[in-house]
Amino acid sequence: MAITSQQLTPRQRRLIPSLTDLLFAVLVFSQLSRRLFNDGDTGWHLWAGMETLANGPRAIPDTLSFTRTGVPWRDVSWLADAVFALLYRHAGYFGVAALVALVFAGLFTWLYRILLRETGHVPAAFTATVLAALVGVIQLLARPVVFSLVLVLAAWELVRVPGRERIALWLLPPLTALWANVHPTAFIAPGLALFGWLTRARDRRLALAALLSLVALGATPWGFGWLRDMIPTGDNLLLFRSIDEWQTPRFSELRFRSLFAYLLLALAARLRGPRLAWGEALMGLACLAGSLLAVRIGPIAAILWAPLLARDLAGRNCGDNNEDWPGGWVLGRFWRDAQESFVPFERVLRPGLWPALITVLLLAFAPQWSRVSHGVSGGFPAESFPHRAMAVADSLQLGPRVLNHFGWGGYVSWVYGGRWKVFIDGRSGFYGGEPLADFIKLWALSPGWQEVLERRQLDWMLLQQNASLAVAAPLTGRWRVAYRDSLAAILTPVPPPGPAR
Repeated sequence: MAITSQQLTPRQRRLIPSLTDLLFAVLVFSQLSRRLFNDGDTGWHLWAGMETLANGPRAIPDTLSFTRTGVPWRDVSWLADAVFALLYRHAGYFGVAALVALVFAGLFTWLYRILLRETGHVPAAFTATVLAALVGVIQLLARPVVFSLVLVLAAWELVRVPGRERIALWLLPPLTALWANVHPTAFIAPGLALFGWLTRARDRRLALAALLSLVALGATPWGFGWLRDMIPTGDNLLLFRSIDEWQTPRFSELRFRSLFAYLLLALAARLRGPRLAWGEALMGLACLAGSLLAVRIGPIAAILWAPLLARDLAGRNCGDNNEDWPGGWVLGRFWRDAQESFVPFERVLRPGLWPALITVLLLAFAPQWSRVSHGVSGGFPAESFPHRAMAVADSLQLGPRVLNHFGWGGYVSWVYGGRWKVFIDGRSGFYGGEPLADFIKLWALSPGWQEVLERRQLDWMLLQQNASLAVAAPLTGRWRVAYRDSLAAILTPVPPPGPAR
């Protein structure tokens, strides 16, 4: 005999995993991998976090590069970096990866519960959530950006739903202050509040919440100064455009197919969805344009549009009275059957026990998991970072000043404990002026690049094996390839000729 939801005891309702619990578990364990360390910036984030734990939030004199040695640097993400450093102290790379996976899973499990509450439609809420999570995976790395996605959802929940204006007035400013110390995307908070005010009857409390949220951006150890560093101009803008996450998504690549599917489904669902208010339509156009403009914006757009996507997928009648599901549209009978099968259990089961248990087991016993999970605990993966080339550099006892590939700067500084000083890394806004101009010349082989090589007195270069500079520098006769593999090349200066005999 089949078990019905009415037969469950209160204890069983707590113990039996709901779809919410299963979603959390799948998201955690599917993302707990070494892939989270595919970005070298994780290295300088950990360095900055260790500095913050040792000395508190302050401008940190640079010790990572030879182009900016001693120059004070403001770590806008100091609070997130300190949390990463604490987890690294606790359990090495595994601790950091566990934290990122748990935050990511918690974010999209929370999103699912929001969508389920608003639509009452399990398949619609689940589909919208899973697609949004797959888009979020595009930018899921061991960096503070994972916290910013949670804060995006929190701020959006405060300002998008009518009737929450008083709550937004009290909670959005402190949320913004927290955000401003976690990630530089904090300016999104007052922007969302302003959008809510413009599109919803011009409520004074939302306008005041937007104003106070704007003021809260200055609640950092450096006031509002960090905002100036976040505006890309000149050479910084050129460098930003060359970074993968700020380029338009290339849908021919497998990793962007989830974003393509999300956009396609969102547009198709609009054909049968209810009429949009003008503010909703404006938000939809902004999400679509942002997703097509830059990879970095895709996960944010997917979260912002998810409530409307779930509503469209659920049909015109959402909530308890679901008699007009889209049975004849796209999913047909399966869509109805899934709703009829899952919704009774989702209404009576009490999620929370299993996510809490998974979180405690992962974090409390992270040092033990680290010893047996060699893949995750190994940190930066060999297929993305030049481990073999660095071993050669060590054996050759190369000097400290290295011209590095941009994406490897934080990795070289962190993994090798400051033994080598890099030319540049991913700290946005820090390498303005001459250092960045010189790097752009070398990267693009612009006029004067050979003069830069001479003036900077480099000890060696660590470049991608197919980089233009790795090909051009040996042709000058002043550099030679000391090592090359399928990933990286090491170039060293050609010794000057000895005295003639």
